[in-house]
Amino acid sequence: MNRQLNYGIENSYGMFLKLLYEGHKVGEDYHPYDCFNFFVTAWHLYNDWLPRDPKRPKFALEKIGRTPKNMKELLLAFKDLTNGSKHMILKESGFKKRKVSQVYSPIIADWQAYFTNTPQIYIQVGESIYSMWDIRYLTTHYFTWLFDDNIPFDKFPEVITEHLKRCAMRK
Repeated sequence: MNRQLNYGIENSYGMFLKLLYEGHKVGEDYHPYDCFNFFVTAWHLYNDWLPRDPKRPKFALEKIGRTPKNMKELLLAFKDLTNGSKHMILKESGFKKRKVSQVYSPIIADWQAYFTNTPQIYIQVGESIYSMWDIRYLTTHYFTWLFDDNIPFDKFPEVITEHLKRCAMRK
C-alpha cells in the first residue's frame, strides 16, 4: 500500500526546489506568510524528506551528519518556528526543548534591512541572532551544499561558516 499522499512534490529534490522558490519570495519582500512557508518547508525537508527519500543525493545524509553545531542549531530551530506558528502555543515538552529563545517583531536592525528599507523578524538561537535575510541566505546555501554531490561531504561551505560567525557577533 502506497502511503504517499503528495501532490506535485514527489521527492526531496522537488521539496528543495520549493524551498528555493519560497526563499526567493522571502527575499523579495517580508511577509509573515512567506516566512512561515519557508520555515515549514526547510524543517520538513531536513527532518522528513531527506532521511526517507531513496532518491536523495548520494552524500546528503553524510553531510547532515557533519554539519557544524551552530548550523545544526539553526536547522533545529525551524522545528520550534514551524510548530509555534502552526499550533500557536508550544506544548510544555516542546517549549522546554526549544532552540529559539526569542523572536523579535519586524524591525530594521541590520544593514540588509536598512538598505532595502524592509523590516525583518529576528530570531535568537543560542548566542546568535539571525535576521530573516540571514536565515534565507544560510538555509539556501546549506541545502544547495546538501544537494550537490560534486561538493565533497567534508568541505563545509566557507561562506556559511563566515556568515554564522557574523550572526554570533550580533548579540
